[in-house]
Amino acid sequence: MIPSSAESRTAAPPATAGAPAPAGTLGPRRRRWLPSPFVRGLLAGIVLVFAVRALINNTAIADRLVSRLIPSDTAGPADAIVVLGAGIVGPCEPNLNAMRRVLLGVRLWHQHRAALLLFTGGRPVGNDCPVAVVMSEFAGELGVPADARLTEEASRSTHENAEFSAPLLRQRGVKRILVVTDRLHMRRAEGAFAAAGFEIERASVPVYASHPDNVSMLTSGFREYVALLYYRHRGWLAGTPRARAADRAAPDVTPIPVMLTSSAADERPVVILGASYAGGWKPAHLGGHPVVNAGVAGEESWQMLARFDRDVAAHRPRAVILWGFINDIHRAPKDRVDQAVTKARESFVAMIARARAAGIEPIVATELTIRPLDSWSETLGSWVGWALGKESYQAVINRRVIETNAWLRDLARREGLFVLDLHPHLSDADGMRRKAFAKADGSHIPPAGYDAINAYAMPLLDAHLKQAATR
Repeated sequence: MIPSSAESRTAAPPATAGAPAPAGTLGPRRRRWLPSPFVRGLLAGIVLVFAVRALINNTAIADRLVSRLIPSDTAGPADAIVVLGAGIVGPCEPNLNAMRRVLLGVRLWHQHRAALLLFTGGRPVGNDCPVAVVMSEFAGELGVPADARLTEEASRSTHENAEFSAPLLRQRGVKRILVVTDRLHMRRAEGAFAAAGFEIERASVPVYASHPDNVSMLTSGFREYVALLYYRHRGWLAGTPRARAADRAAPDVTPIPVMLTSSAADERPVVILGASYAGGWKPAHLGGHPVVNAGVAGEESWQMLARFDRDVAAHRPRAVILWGFINDIHRAPKDRVDQAVTKARESFVAMIARARAAGIEPIVATELTIRPLDSWSETLGSWVGWALGKESYQAVINRRVIETNAWLRDLARREGLFVLDLHPHLSDADGMRRKAFAKADGSHIPPAGYDAINAYAMPLLDAHLKQAATR
């Protein structure tokens, strides 16, 4: 069919591959590249972060938000300067925060604000050097003699700084301390030490020394606000309701020393009698006396009594430390726990009597509670049991331990015995063993636990045994 002349005039020629578009016609439109919504959001977020940083760093917003955390320093004298641990770098070197605190503490010592410097802080995770020792050695390099320096080497938090330092300070008659730490940390630090019964003076590392800009300061300030809320909840700050309740409920366990004759150069040993907890505690000396460890894993108190003559009296010791009755409780069938507790108490009374009959001073130690096993299944099981209103295995054991500890303290008061009250020094406010002081099985004591025991018990025993030796 032959097209008409009109069709031939209007029909477009067929397109040929590779041929240019005829003049006067439009080619395909080029699309401008636009980022995806994700990329646009990411770019907007980056701009916003920089804008907020600039706002915080160039205004007084951060200063107003953290102002309640910043107390002024005080100028009064003190019995001791307490420098709180900061951190270490490398194998055993103080980090910048630790160096700043040590420099401030040493300057105050040279200004005669106090004659004694105490450094606090245990071993960081993955490091064998206690922070307190590293900082004390740095102070020694700055001219502070060894007899003016003390270290508390077990603590891992501000609360433990105060709790573990308190026996060391009280042994030296310290009542007023000059706390040295970063300024943003001061509220929590002074509250913790005031809760431990000390009067407080303050000396702070300036904020600008520890924080290069307002963002860093605000981040630390937010962390301190959260920490203060938690410490108030736990009753770890002076003036909180739980702290006041704890003070009212604390038993009066001031030891009344037993009078025993002793020579001026008394080389008789001190025997530690107990089960696995006692067996793991191995100080070389206590109060100048060598130590004989007679701990046997797995034993109950009646077994300790059965071997008393062989493992204690045969050494003719200056004193015996009686520690351990938890195996009596957790090995007893559920329907015979009461009888097991009664038997444990009778065993302790018999060991005390046997020690005195042999001229040996009996010293009693309170027992430690236990934790759930450090596993997800045990944690889940404890939550389920709590939801169902059931008392867990650990709760049953701990309730009996706490009751028997109270009985032991009362016995010590009536009999005039020296007491090592270990339980509260390794437990939280609810009486459960702190996680840092229990191995994965929830019971046995790791190195950090024995560090805490040493920090509390050794100064007390040294003072007691040396004092008794002079009578």
